[in-house]
Amino acid sequence: TSWSDLMAEIAISALRAPQWHASNGILSVGSDGDPAENTDTNALKGILIRGLLSAYRSPFSKPPLRTLIRSYINVQCNALLELARYNRSFGVNWTGPHVGPFVHAQIAALDAFIGAIGVNDC
Repeated sequence: TSWSDLMAEIAISALRAPQWHASNGILSVGSDGDPAENTDTNALKGILIRGLLSAYRSPFSKPPLRTLIRSYINVQCNALLELARYNRSFGVNWTGPHVGPFVHAQIAALDAFIGAIGVNDC
């Protein structure tokens, strides 16, 4: 197994982890419980997006993986904009509705938007 195969296997496993996603593919980890509580699971969304952006930018990343990562990050950003936003604030629950604002939710959302810039060559 090559490094690129291992990277793709890990990324795909994370993208398909049913315990981290709603049925529509939007990251839902950290959405249960008290949204005001800054837990590790709330931060996981941003950390996952950062890791996927690193895989996307890797010289070992093959076009099918790059396409999958781009699509995935775009779905997460669209969810933030359409389902989890209230004015200029983003909620912890990316599947909506907006609850907050909370700093930890804004940080995770920022990671998603930076990821979208990175994968869309903006």
